[in-house]
Amino acid sequence: MKEKSEKIGTQVGPCGIVCVSCPLGSGTIAETADRTKEYIKDCKIPEWAPMVSEDGGNIDWAQVDKGLEWMTKYAICAGCERGGGPPDCTIRICAREKGHELCSSCGELDSCTKFEWLKENGDKLKETLKKSRGMSKKEYIKSVEGSMPWET
Repeated sequence: MKEKSEKIGTQVGPCGIVCVSCPLGSGTIAETADRTKEYIKDCKIPEWAPMVSEDGGNIDWAQVDKGLEWMTKYAICAGCERGGGPPDCTIRICAREKGHELCSSCGELDSCTKFEWLKENGDKLKETLKKSRGMSKKEYIKSVEGSMPWET
């Protein structure tokens, strides 16, 4: 995990998500998909799955393998500061246009609707950002260290 942490360093999206805490940014999802793929193969799950339940025989294990392979390669995010994240993220686009490193420094955060696509987590992110007004990026990262900002 240390190697992954060094890759994304101290990146944080303008929305307040600290990359090292995110399962996409830290590589946890890609690593888990790779290990799951290996477990399925090593444990020969496709061979005995039909004996466990009817549904086990209906699973397209080649598609499962293909999906896990895709996640191993692509379910990892470089972080907003390095061009990662959803290409059309309204939060990142707005923050860049306004020159904000974190949305907590934006005077329009209270009424901002750009977080809506994140559903309930968007509201929680905004609350965390509001509480962190005046903090530097480094102070903000320390304040949410080890968790997603909607968990603080």
